[in-house]
Amino acid sequence: MEENNMNKKKLLVCALALSTVGVLSTIDTAGVLPFSAQTVHAEITKIENHKVDYKITPGSENKSIYVDMTVENVPVKYSVYIYADIVNAKTGQIPRKDTFNQGFDKSSVPITKQDWTNFANVPDGEYYLQFHGESKEGDILHKFSGRSATFTVKNQKYVNPLDPSTPKETEKPKPTEAPKQTTNSTSGQTGWSGSSYYKAGVKVVNQWIFDVQYNSYFYLNASGNFVQNAWSGNYYLKSGGYMAKSEWIYDNNYKSYYYLTAEGSYARNAWAGSYYLKSDGKMAKSEWIYDSSYQSYYYLTSEGSYARNTWVGDYYLKSNGKMAVNERTPDGYQVDSSGKWVR
Repeated sequence: MEENNMNKKKLLVCALALSTVGVLSTIDTAGVLPFSAQTVHAEITKIENHKVDYKITPGSENKSIYVDMTVENVPVKYSVYIYADIVNAKTGQIPRKDTFNQGFDKSSVPITKQDWTNFANVPDGEYYLQFHGESKEGDILHKFSGRSATFTVKNQKYVNPLDPSTPKETEKPKPTEAPKQTTNSTSGQTGWSGSSYYKAGVKVVNQWIFDVQYNSYFYLNASGNFVQNAWSGNYYLKSGGYMAKSEWIYDNNYKSYYYLTAEGSYARNAWAGSYYLKSDGKMAKSEWIYDSSYQSYYYLTSEGSYARNTWVGDYYLKSNGKMAVNERTPDGYQVDSSGKWVR
């Protein structure tokens, strides 16, 4: 009898132990218990950014576009997928997410792959392609990104592309028709009278106004006249007073090109296609720049685009413009950790 009771006690203890483990495994969702079953992930200790270069070619009747995506390196074991979103440049809304994607592996570098998209059901407006993808290798997260220049979609077609071509020294802001007189300054109405703008009959001075008819911002100076061919803060007013957006301008006073973004301010510390805009907004020419986002030096040529597949002094620029470091160049020369040719 005593032995039988002892066996029952053992069974009860085992049952309670199993029951306790079952309860604990049910409630330990936070992973705070020492024997909790949790999925273990390697902690990310470093993020490496990689640039996605691009080239856009319009398709038949501009109803579609073909996009070449290029990456210089795929430092992961298997592959990484690069996706492209169509993003509204003004609102940030994404009418077409992951409109296409391509897989890249380390089979050959640099790697270029082509895909295409159309603009069915994309509302009229200004857009850009946002390229993105990521892959984890050990404790390193590799992030691939890039952004196209702004282009226009109208009637579901790719029109008036604003992708900056090579600027020419002879380029000038194109003359634009000045606003027409639409009201009498004494009438108490709102609108243009010559080069001045009135609100309820009062001349506007030292202010920005947005004219729905001309779909543009204008800046009225202290005399009440619209500013043209000049800067107002970070914004540039073209001939006719229209504010520049998503386009290049050449400023004779500063002897430099500037790129005005989709919202109108000048780009700085940023790329516009193959060109780099410095901290003061001036386009870099015949000089080195360091891009912390891509952790690399680039050399901008005398016409402004970044050098590629070539030597500049003792330094080699690769196909994506990055300066080679600690590697052998395609023509067989070794460069050290500073990028300099090892003689």
